[in-house]
Amino acid sequence: MFKKILRSDAGFGIIQALAGLIIVTIALSGLFLSSYYAWHSAVGNYHYRVVLLKAHQKLERLKFDNRNWDKSALIGNFVSGDFIIDDADGEIIRGLIHPPTKVTRTDMVVSQYVDYDIISVKITWRDGPENYLNNILNRERTLILREDYFYRVDEEE
Repeated sequence: MFKKILRSDAGFGIIQALAGLIIVTIALSGLFLSSYYAWHSAVGNYHYRVVLLKAHQKLERLKFDNRNWDKSALIGNFVSGDFIIDDADGEIIRGLIHPPTKVTRTDMVVSQYVDYDIISVKITWRDGPENYLNNILNRERTLILREDYFYRVDEEE
């Protein structure tokens, strides 16, 4: 009786039905994974925008605190440390603000009497918890925002 069912020409065979089921399963799995990757990318872009705004805020605060730059100016009252990027779904996503860096340079192409300060703000974060899915989607991300301040120096310096 089982041989008769397998050799029947009255419809789909069991092999054809199983092959179709496997193909549909693979297609649906691909759609699910691609939609998950797209969602994760959208959340990552949202986190990037939040971090960019936070870095811009810190850079503007530095500019406000140090309106009158001079060569011996310190970075000021810059607060570094953790801040919350996102707290949706009960998972808190934190970013780490590193202390700012200040480098003073002279560009001889422009003029020997013009110096400039390079101020950089660096923030690192992950888009999910430490062991979230895999390292490809949850790598550590870094944003460095930089601004240059040109100023004239006297000849005797």
